[in-house]
Amino acid sequence: MNTSLPREPKRSNETELETLLTEREYATITKRSVASVRRDRLLRQGCPYVKLGALVRYRPDDVRAHLERSLRRPADALQADV
Repeated sequence: MNTSLPREPKRSNETELETLLTEREYATITKRSVASVRRDRLLRQGCPYVKLGALVRYRPDDVRAHLERSLRRPADALQADV
């Protein structure tokens, strides 16, 4: 017989965590080598990352934001030359 109290249903925003990307997945997405991704971290450049012990992970939202910040449009190049 179960004598424990009934549990409240968990809210979806409390239980769902986003899936983090490995450095290899991030390198694949950005079409770069893992070594260049590691070099960026060493030089404190590039995308923000999460350090979990020895593991390095990237949040998908941070990757999207980094790619958006890195986006260059032809109009941007023209204004830079002026």
